Amino acid sequence: MTHTNASRDRIGVMRLWALACGVCLGACAAPAGPAAPAAAPAAGSTTAGAEAPAPVLRTTIPVPVPQPAIERRSLSAPLQTLWERVEIAVAVRPPEPPTEASTEAVETWARGPFTEWLLRRAQASQEAQEPSNDLESAPAVERGMAAGLLGYMQEDTCADVRGAPIPEAIATDADLLRVYDEALRAALLPYARVSVSAYRFCVAAFDEVQDPAWSEWRAYCDERGREVAEVFGVPMDTPGSAP
Repeated sequence: MTHTNASRDRIGVMRLWALACGVCLGACAAPAGPAAPAAAPAAGSTTAGAEAPAPVLRTTIPVPVPQPAIERRSLSAPLQTLWERVEIAVAVRPPEPPTEASTEAVETWARGPFTEWLLRRAQASQEAQEPSNDLESAPAVERGMAAGLLGYMQEDTCADVRGAPIPEAIATDADLLRVYDEALRAALLPYARVSVSAYRFCVAAFDEVQDPAWSEWRAYCDERGREVAEVFGVPMDTPGSAP
């Protein structure tokens, strides 16, 4: 198919938008995974003499991970903080799409409200990862939960970006739609790899535990990791890395 100048311009705009998504998401990368296990107190222990505060739910829709086999409030302070910040990050929802499907309307929306959302989400995601530095020597169940939470946060961000509206002029042109989809997938692939990597570290951590009470977490991370890998074409045997 021979593209008109206008079509080529739209291809360029969509490629630039996809690349911009990748740049804005640069702060959203999840950590490569938990450190090697070290001698640590039993799962769920807290600092002696200190009672962990009850978690504060930041969104009306809880992060869809399995419930822990112990009370959430008995988890370590860093893990509780990480969990709360993941809730804050996923509660930063993308803006409503434009009412018009024209290329101009979607481009204006993408450069304005959508980009603002990406930046807010990137900041919230970066803050959610900070407590993971204090979990490198935590019990395996806590390292696994942290990896699973961060894997979901990254997956959710990728899903929101992929769910952005497509101008009618692009959606109805097979060649333009293909170029747009390829550009967006290329921009999101590094972050999908990080999500898969986090889920794999989650599975590995719960393999250390080998406690049936935590089997739901292992199964969750294994299933989510495989689905993200399938959607974005991430090799399951290739460790992810932060972009």
